[in-house]
Amino acid sequence: MKNISISDIKNIPLFNGLTDSHLNDLINIMELRNIDENTIFIKEGDIGSEMFILLNGTVEISRSLILKKSGEGLNRSDKSFLQLDSSTKPFFGEVGLFDENSKRSASVMTKKNSVVAVLKKESFFNLIESNNTIGYKILYNLVKIVSSRLDKTSQDVLKLATALSLALER
Repeated sequence: MKNISISDIKNIPLFNGLTDSHLNDLINIMELRNIDENTIFIKEGDIGSEMFILLNGTVEISRSLILKKSGEGLNRSDKSFLQLDSSTKPFFGEVGLFDENSKRSASVMTKKNSVVAVLKKESFFNLIESNNTIGYKILYNLVKIVSSRLDKTSQDVLKLATALSLALER
C-alpha cells in the first residue's frame, strides 16, 4: 500500500458525516506506516499522542492482568482481549490525542505484517481548529464511540465483580 485513499477511511464510524473533501483533508495529515509481524507498536502504560487506523493486516489487543514494572513487554500475565483484522478498519489510541498524560490502556501487537494510518495529535488539532465542521463531526462521533466503549467496560467490570463475589462466597 503506497497511499491512503478516501475509500480506506470512508466507512470508519469516527468519520461519519464527513464529505470526501473533509476526508481528503484528513488523509493529507495522516502518515502511512508499515509494521512488521509480531511488533508491539502500542505498549500499555506508555504515553501516547497518536491514533492508529488498521488499513491492512491483523493485530492483537492485550492488557495486563496484573500490575507490571515499567518497560516490560507482553508476558504470561497479559490477556488477549481480541484480534482485529483490517476488514472493518478498526482504530485505536484515540484517547492519546486528547490527554497529554494519558497512558495507553492496552498493548497492540501485529499478528502479521500490517499497514496503519497514523493521525498525530498536533496535526489533528491544527486541522480541527482550522475547519470547525470537521472538528465538530469527529468530536461528536468520538464522544458516541467512547461512551459506548465505556458502557461496555462498565458491564465487564460488573461481570468481574459479580464473579469475584460469587467465588468469595464459596
